[in-house]
Amino acid sequence: MRQTLFLLICFLSLLGSARAEPVRVFCAEALWCDLAKALGGAAVSTTSILTSPRIDPHDFQVTPDMARKLADSNIVLMMGGHYDDWVPPLLAAQPSTSRHVISVASLAGLGPNDNPHLFDDPEAVRHMVEALSTELTRHLPDDAPSIRARQNDLTAMMTSFADRLKKLRPQTKGMKIAVAEPVGGPLLQALGIKVIDPEFALAAMNHDDPAPRDVARLEDALRKKQVRILLINPTVRSPSLARIEALARDSHVTIVSFDEFPEAGQPWQDWMKARLDRLVAALGVHG
Repeated sequence: MRQTLFLLICFLSLLGSARAEPVRVFCAEALWCDLAKALGGAAVSTTSILTSPRIDPHDFQVTPDMARKLADSNIVLMMGGHYDDWVPPLLAAQPSTSRHVISVASLAGLGPNDNPHLFDDPEAVRHMVEALSTELTRHLPDDAPSIRARQNDLTAMMTSFADRLKKLRPQTKGMKIAVAEPVGGPLLQALGIKVIDPEFALAAMNHDDPAPRDVARLEDALRKKQVRILLINPTVRSPSLARIEALARDSHVTIVSFDEFPEAGQPWQDWMKARLDRLVAALGVHG
């Protein structure tokens, strides 16, 4: 009898361990894994690849270890929109019918020539949270109530941030700024801010030489202080960008730094609040 009871306990323990195996989530960028942890808690095991905004995703090199971790994953989270083009070849080389891929660019309906920097787009991030919550619930049906509750908390936080943008918009609408690389696009659009040099910024993002006319237009705007600020991405560096920043300083145009995405472990809402606070202070508005 005791032996039977012992075997039953062992069997139940093994069954519990099998059920406790976490959902493996592979993230091209750390932000998505932070959201996966916020939703799934201890039931989720994550692997983040781009963990620092100081890594340029356009120059990123894949390692065999990364490929193995992607192959073992249940869910793959990525930006898409040509932002992390190293992911699709890995997926194609290691096909799996049980692996689910979520692309933020696809969820947001991003066009082929649209700006893929959607980390600071509350609506795009909300779409990711919804899709991820649905997929985690499919893997973890017993945890569905807690996952949905956490999703509601994240959604409420994003709604609150979007409301702040709406309140600021009457003060910022129509303001002109220059950008050295196209970060912050959704945030600037929500505030109604006009970027005077989108062509220059796009060339910088693609590591191309900007057209001479675009350089001349931007330099003239900085010299004449026709823009409130120059927005830069500290990760993207080149001689032409260094000259533009030097000209902005000489012209007493405020330089504001925006990282592409938060450091691993930094909550999205804290990162967004900090960048918006810097922007608001530089523009001289309140709210």
